[in-house]
Amino acid sequence: MERTKISKSPQVILKGLHKRYGLGDTVLKDIDLEVGKGEFIGLIGPSGCGKSTLLKMIAGLTPVTSGTLEIDGKTPEAARDQMSFIFQEATLLPWLTVHKNIQTTMRLHGVDKKECQRIADKMAALVGLDHVKGFYPRQLSGGMQMRVSIARALSVSPKILLLDEPFGALDEMTRDHLNEELLKIRSIEEWTAFFVTHSVSEAVFLSTEIIVLTANPGTIYKKIFVDFPYPRTAKIRESPEFQRLVSEVSHHLRSVDR
Repeated sequence: MERTKISKSPQVILKGLHKRYGLGDTVLKDIDLEVGKGEFIGLIGPSGCGKSTLLKMIAGLTPVTSGTLEIDGKTPEAARDQMSFIFQEATLLPWLTVHKNIQTTMRLHGVDKKECQRIADKMAALVGLDHVKGFYPRQLSGGMQMRVSIARALSVSPKILLLDEPFGALDEMTRDHLNEELLKIRSIEEWTAFFVTHSVSEAVFLSTEIIVLTANPGTIYKKIFVDFPYPRTAKIRESPEFQRLVSEVSHHLRSVDR
C-alpha cells in the first residue's frame, strides 16, 4: 500500500538530503520525506544503507552535506532538546541504580533533584520497573536494561523519539513483548518515532509507514503505508493481513539487497 499525502503540516521535512563523509562515497542521496506529528516511521534496508546515519542527522549528531532537514521549522541542532535517542545498546551507567540511571538525562537538562526523582518514579512505573528501582544494571536482563534506556529517553518528554535498532540483540519473544509495551507507552506519551530495524515483522507491527532504503548510496526505494489501527496487540501478528504485508515488505527488501 502506497502512503497517501499527509494532510496536516509535517513535523519533520527532509528535502534532497545528501550525506557524504569527507571525500568518501555518498552515504545517503536524494532523501525526500515528510513526517506528521505522531507518526511511527520504520526504517529498513540492507546493512550499510545509511539508516543509522539518517537518525544521527535528524538528531543533529552529524551534519547534512546538502539538502534541507527541518524539525518544526528549526534545524536539527536548534531542535535537539525536543528529541531523545535510544541506541542499540542500553548504555547504562553500571555504578548507578535503575532509578538514578533514569535521572541522568534530566540532570543534564538542569532539572532539579526532587523533580528528577518524581519523574524517575513515574517513568519506572510506565515501563514496568518500579519494583526494581534500587537494582543495578548487572542485576537486570537485557530486556529490562532496554526498558531503563527507554524510561531515561522519555523522562525529558521528547516530541521525537529516535530508536536505532534497540531490540536487535534480544530474543524474539522478548522483542515482541517490548514492541507491544513500546506502543502502549506511545499511546500515552504521543511522540513521533523513527525506528531503525532489520526485522520486517517488527517494522510492520510498529510503523505507520515503512521506508525501504537501497544501499551504496542509500536512497528511498519504497514508502509503504501500514493501515493497521492502534492499539496493536500480539493477536495482530496472526492475521492474514499482517502476514501479507510482511511478505510485501520482505519482497521489496530482497529486491534492494540483490
